[in-house]
Amino acid sequence: MKKVVLKSLMVAVLFGLITFTSCSENTEKKVEEAKEQVSEVQEKAEQTKEQVKEVVQEAKDSFEEKMKGKFDSMDKDGDGKVSKEEFADHAKEEFGKKDKDGDGKISMEECKKVEKFDTDKDGFANAEEFVKGHESMFAEIDTDKDGFISKDEFKAFKKSKMKEGKCGEGKCGGGKCGGGK
Repeated sequence: MKKVVLKSLMVAVLFGLITFTSCSENTEKKVEEAKEQVSEVQEKAEQTKEQVKEVVQEAKDSFEEKMKGKFDSMDKDGDGKVSKEEFADHAKEEFGKKDKDGDGKISMEECKKVEKFDTDKDGFANAEEFVKGHESMFAEIDTDKDGFISKDEFKAFKKSKMKEGKCGEGKCGGGKCGGGK
């Protein structure tokens, strides 16, 4: 009987060792598979991070180019700064572009920000209101109060308006920051 019990015990121990070894090998395989998956995820995350960096840089470059083009279009004499007169002339040009029906006033359909310029609160901005509104905007942009807008002042103003959500989709200029094309 002792021999039977001893043999049974040895079989049980041997079975346990085999089972443990088998489980251990499966566990090791699972751990290796998990490590491979983690490595793949890390690699994909790094690729995504690089793609995001590229997109952000492209957006910055695009913003810089648009701001330079917008500024240059206002700087008629090409001296690297925009005077009050140049800014007023630009406002008059913008008014002409926004007054699509040519009735001498801008409606909400023509410019979503019309209330910013509509001082008499009739629901429209006429040319005089539009230009006066731009005069106050000039004063806001000209932070050093030298009577001119530099490229840096213009860029800083546009960036601040974008952060405030006051420049973009659904606004004047068909979603373009800074007015019409």
